[in-house]
Amino acid sequence: MKFLQDMKIKKTVKSENVKAPNNFSKMIDETLNELEDNHRGFNKKPAFKITFKYASAMIVLVLLILPNISSDISYAMQGIPVVGNIVKAITIRRYFDKEGNSELDIEIPVIEAEDKTSQIVNDDVNTLTKRIIDMYNEEKDPENHLSVKLESEVLENSENWFTLKLELSEVRAGSNIRYKIYHIDKRKDKIIILKDLFTSDDFKECISNEIKRQMISGMEEDESVVYWVNNNIEDWNFKTIEENQEFYFSEDGNIVIVFDKYEVAPGAMGAPEFEIDKDIYKMFLKEEYK
Repeated sequence: MKFLQDMKIKKTVKSENVKAPNNFSKMIDETLNELEDNHRGFNKKPAFKITFKYASAMIVLVLLILPNISSDISYAMQGIPVVGNIVKAITIRRYFDKEGNSELDIEIPVIEAEDKTSQIVNDDVNTLTKRIIDMYNEEKDPENHLSVKLESEVLENSENWFTLKLELSEVRAGSNIRYKIYHIDKRKDKIIILKDLFTSDDFKECISNEIKRQMISGMEEDESVVYWVNNNIEDWNFKTIEENQEFYFSEDGNIVIVFDKYEVAPGAMGAPEFEIDKDIYKMFLKEEYK
């Protein structure tokens, strides 16, 4: 099994780099990692809490300055259907720029709600989108093949949960896909990360073992499928999920673990997702989430 898997990896490596592109992607990685500090809700001061002065500058940037700096820049009002009555989300701005072979397409979602937790998410999104725009303006060149796109999607807006997903994709010499998923527990008015659902850290080993099982099974069923697990290149092997691993709930109420492109597999595999049956981890769930 290891020999066949290593042969598949070597074949895949020839067709696509196994490491994520640098430069712009590195900046995005750092920004997304820094935003993790805000997950604890309104009782903790967020790492990037926007001051009144900064917020005012953002308003001027988005509403006044950007629409006038280039004839190639346009904005469009776009709504996302609202399901719940407590929290809703709409895309109020879309920022598009094209200069030669460089192109930027950014959706800026805003959660419209009076609770402080939603405002923390809004602050995070503002910080991320501003950094993306700033970095793009530094990197863009008519001769550069650069494409940056940020899309947003409301995954859930139920009585108990509101989930907003951001998908950031970048294409240059290579390509990369990153995700940021926000979960608001409406009952607690609190941002929830994966570990907040469980009573102990044992859930990580439990879910990680199931992901490894699915990876191995997928490779045995399809020789074109390659994951970094149980191969001789130890540094590449997937070992465990993080306590703040990105996830969402499936229609059946199962946790779906989301990985970025290149995180657990070659780039040809895209951004893998693994649905974990609730029966596998329910013994570790907190009572309110069972």
